[in-house]
Amino acid sequence: MTAAIEKFERPVRERVSAEEWQLRRELAAAHRLVAHFVFVDMTYNHISVRLPGEPRHFLVKADNVFMEQVTASNLVKYDVDGNQVMESGHRASAAAYNLHAAVLKARPDIVAAVHTHSPANLAVSAQKGGLKPITQQAMRFYDRIAYYPNVADDTTPEGTAQLARALGDKWTMILENHGALVCGTSLAEAYIYHHFFELACRAQVGALAGGGELITPSPEVCEERARKFGRIGQYNRESRDWVAGMALARKLFPDHEE
Repeated sequence: MTAAIEKFERPVRERVSAEEWQLRRELAAAHRLVAHFVFVDMTYNHISVRLPGEPRHFLVKADNVFMEQVTASNLVKYDVDGNQVMESGHRASAAAYNLHAAVLKARPDIVAAVHTHSPANLAVSAQKGGLKPITQQAMRFYDRIAYYPNVADDTTPEGTAQLARALGDKWTMILENHGALVCGTSLAEAYIYHHFFELACRAQVGALAGGGELITPSPEVCEERARKFGRIGQYNRESRDWVAGMALARKLFPDHEE
């Protein structure tokens, strides 16, 4: 048996550091929680996180599993040039590793990114004007969203590099007619802001469907709300929403840690 085959046959947990294994467990839990709270698109949505001490490497979902099926072991490891750097019997889709590699390469300050196509964010991505600041959740993102036009192919290395450039210095992007990208300085932050973004989109769809006249706060109110509650860097592993989320994942989906 060659060393390469032996390495491949050893369990993932035995081939990574304790720190990476813990991060894998948390990333698997984040996928399970998004699946639990948000209706997502088959195998085509994914979350990435940059590895501590390895800024050019990141973990992302395998291409042949739903978010409900992600485990610590079946996550895959890539570099920011889109190369798989550890064999595990799984691989990510080109759309996943190209998108996350491009964003993490272009923005060293981004640690994690969530990309989803939920019914609510798809609806908002198809509306002119994008997300409206009509709820407290939406005001967190006031004047803080980048918009990327619908193009023929945004999954190639060239297309995703263009998308990453369009993100600029923002942390949230609406991909027109496509979905959303929500980033953070930690996995916890990207997950929490994605949750708020999803709530904001659902509320907007519901408010517009109601047919009544919308109440839109003044720009001053929106900006103050965003300044207080839309700050980047305010959420981490100690944040109560993340702590509660990890506890819920352990209760409802104990197999995510495998």
